[in-house]
Amino acid sequence: MSVNYYAFGPFPGGEAGGEGLHIGQYAQGWRFLMRSHPDRGLTSLEAWLEFLRQSHVVIRAEHGVQYTPAEMEETIRERTDSCGWPRKARIRQGYERAGYHVDAEGYDFCALEFC
Repeated sequence: MSVNYYAFGPFPGGEAGGEGLHIGQYAQGWRFLMRSHPDRGLTSLEAWLEFLRQSHVVIRAEHGVQYTPAEMEETIRERTDSCGWPRKARIRQGYERAGYHVDAEGYDFCALEFC
């Protein structure tokens, strides 16, 4: 099972009737994968959290549940890898592919569309 998270608000792609701006996805047993939006400067967890904390941004999971910025941050930070090791203890391989990167805090990002 996986869950995708989206941001809605008065910005391109965030219209209430639209798809929303993809924040990322949690798939059971895997680490949270953040969606990178280089054109908006959303390429790190720090940048995403600053964006999500704006008063006009609404965070919603694909099943309709709304999250506060603090709840979204907790959801992202609490996820560990499939072995249960803390995020930073895992050696990451394969992120040298185009469209993928790991930010300064060790969070995985993908600039490609996924869901």
